[in-house]
Amino acid sequence: MKLIYFQKVPNFGDALNPLIFDRFFPGFFDEKEDEVFLGIGSILHLKFPPETRKIVFSTGYAYYGDLPVIDKTYNISCVRGPLTAKALGLDSKLGITDGAALLRKMYFPNETKIFDYSFMPHHASLHFNDWEKICNEIGYNYIDPADDIQKVLQQISQSKVVIAEAMHGAIVADTLRVPWIPVKLYPTINEFKWKDWTESLALEYIPNTLPSIYSSQMVNQKIAAKFRAKERDLYVRGISKVYETYQDNFLNRSLIKQFAALKSKQQFLSNEKLLDQKIEQLLDKIEMIKSTYGFLQKSK
Repeated sequence: MKLIYFQKVPNFGDALNPLIFDRFFPGFFDEKEDEVFLGIGSILHLKFPPETRKIVFSTGYAYYGDLPVIDKTYNISCVRGPLTAKALGLDSKLGITDGAALLRKMYFPNETKIFDYSFMPHHASLHFNDWEKICNEIGYNYIDPADDIQKVLQQISQSKVVIAEAMHGAIVADTLRVPWIPVKLYPTINEFKWKDWTESLALEYIPNTLPSIYSSQMVNQKIAAKFRAKERDLYVRGISKVYETYQDNFLNRSLIKQFAALKSKQQFLSNEKLLDQKIEQLLDKIEMIKSTYGFLQKSK
């Protein structure tokens, strides 16, 4: 049984898979692909050989690709939320919540709160601007979603509030009982998957949308892409310089002001009783999988 999750770029949400599922299914996963376990992430669009047997546990769909054809090779234990369940034509009861909520059942020491506000961008946003520099200017703690997973977990638990563009920054903050504030900085943010998760916990997704700001290098790349190769040197330098001047004099000032004001925005935290109920449902699904597939015997 192979544990399947997105691994092309370092990302906190994806890195939760081995941390969590190796704990709840010890010694079971290997590299054999006749059976696969789809865990945390929007990966239901992934393609496999027709005969591959698939276990789906808390996985989400986010319109990144075609809807999977659910046939006898699928064992859908549960999915991330009601929107994924509806998209797949499943019973809404299967839309429990994101599997990262299982962190609540794993040991993490109670951390002293040393950060008033921490900010975690979406992993794609790392390439658009220097968010660590902006956080330092404002006074926010910066959490890098590509950093060591234990370091990220520690920083979340040491925060009084997490400002999250990364969905799993919010999910883990909520799980560890840290209030969170959603923000949307770039159009790369997929609102469907956010709503899928928030609706699973009877929350709303109300992001604070800020202007998209790009580094000089990213501006050059975006403008260069609009011109044919032989024309790039002629146009890019001038256009980039004009845009950078406009961005530095107007957009950046506005962004920093709005970014600093995020700490006054509405904070979210799910109902603890509901969260615990969802976690118990996930644990029940784990026991059902173990019973069906003989995991207890295999792990000995």
